[in-house]
Amino acid sequence: MNEEKKFGELMQTAAPYMTLGIQIAAAVVLFLFIGKYADKAFGTKPWLMVTGIMLGFTGGMIHFFREVIELSKKEEDERRKKN
Repeated sequence: MNEEKKFGELMQTAAPYMTLGIQIAAAVVLFLFIGKYADKAFGTKPWLMVTGIMLGFTGGMIHFFREVIELSKKEEDERRKKN
């Protein structure tokens, strides 16, 4: 029972980090489709799609680093409270 509790705590701690990769991929895919649509509308194939991919990746990475910093601060605060 003790091992199950430790595993549950580990998963609870790791869960926010596991979703970050999915969020980056979702941002890239979303902006890819926006760029493809804009390319069709304006006849600029493939430049707006490429720009969309770069914007999605950049935005995803900015979000990633902000979240990691915030999660690290929360973990540090929890450690200080325990000690």
